[in-house]
Amino acid sequence: MGHKNKNYQKTLHQQVYDKLTSMQAFGESKTTAKNDGTTSNKIFSFSTYASYYRCCQDFIKYIKITHPDVTTLTKAQKYVNEYLQKKVDANLSAWTVSLYTSALCKLYQISATDKNRFHPPTRHRSDIQRSRGHTRSDRHFSEKNHSELVDFCRGTGCRRNVLEKLESKNLWTQDDLIHKKLCLEKKSELSSTDQRTLSIITDALHTFPNYKFFLYHEKDKGGKYRFSPIIGEHTKAIVRRIRNTLPGQKVFLYVPKAADIHSYRADYATALYRELYAKSCSINELSYKDRYYCRGDEKGKVLSKPVMQKVSKALGHNRISVIAASYLNNI
Repeated sequence: MGHKNKNYQKTLHQQVYDKLTSMQAFGESKTTAKNDGTTSNKIFSFSTYASYYRCCQDFIKYIKITHPDVTTLTKAQKYVNEYLQKKVDANLSAWTVSLYTSALCKLYQISATDKNRFHPPTRHRSDIQRSRGHTRSDRHFSEKNHSELVDFCRGTGCRRNVLEKLESKNLWTQDDLIHKKLCLEKKSELSSTDQRTLSIITDALHTFPNYKFFLYHEKDKGGKYRFSPIIGEHTKAIVRRIRNTLPGQKVFLYVPKAADIHSYRADYATALYRELYAKSCSINELSYKDRYYCRGDEKGKVLSKPVMQKVSKALGHNRISVIAASYLNNI
C-alpha cells in the first residue's frame, strides 16, 4: 500500500477550489438559509459559484506573483485589500470591483460589518460619458469605467450573445487556422462539422489574409459560425485578455445590459472597412457594378462593394445593404 506524503501540501488554486466547492448549495432555498442564519457559507447558484471561482483564482495568481512565499489561504488573506485596491487603481468598473470583493469576502467569510472589509467605490452619474449621441441606457453605463470592454468590442465586432459566452478557446491565430485546414484536408472523410469548419476557415483565410488573430464566433445569430479578424490598436490587450482567461471560464464575467454593443460593432465595421479599403482599389478605379451608391440621407456617398462584402462577412451578415444602413454611417 502507498503511504501519504507528509510533506505534500495542496496548491493555493486547489485550496480555493476545495473551499468554494464545499459551499455549493445549488437548489437549496436561500430563504430557508436566511432564516437559519447559514447563508454566509453557502453559494446557491452555479453562475455565482463560477464567477466567484474565477475571481478567487485571479487573486491567487496575484499572490503567486507578488507574494510568492505565501502558500496557504490563511496567510494570503492579509493581502485581500491590497489586491482589491489594485483593481480600483486599474480603473475597473465599480460593479467589477464589487464582484471581486464579494467573491473574496465569501471565500474568507468576511462579514458586512467587519471593520476591515474592503469597500469598493460607488458609481456617480457625473462619471458617465459618451462620445456619440445619448440614449436612455447611457444614464446607466460609463464607457470610462468599462473601457476594456468597449475596446474589446470595437476590436472584435462581437454581438452580445457571443460576447457573453466567449472563452479562451475562441481565440485562433492565423497559424492555427492554417494548421487546422491542412489537418482537415488530409482526412479521407469529413463529418458535417468538419465540412463546416473547413469552409469557414478557408473563407477567413481567403478574405482576411493579412490578419494574425481571429475570433471564433460560435452559434451566433441564426446559429451561424464564422471567424472574424481582431483589429485595431488594442489587439494585443484583447489577445492578452482572452489568453489569460482560465479554460472553461468566460472572458467577461458580466456584460452590462446598458452597454451599447451594437454601436461598438458599428465602430468595428467602420474601422475594418477603412483598413481593407486602404489596401484595395479606390472608388475611381472600381467598375460601376462594384460601386455601392448610398440612398436617403447618405445619398451621394459611394462605397466599395468588394470591401463591404468582406466587412459583412466579419459581422455575420449576408447583405451589404444591411451594413450600409446600420454600420457604415461614419465613412
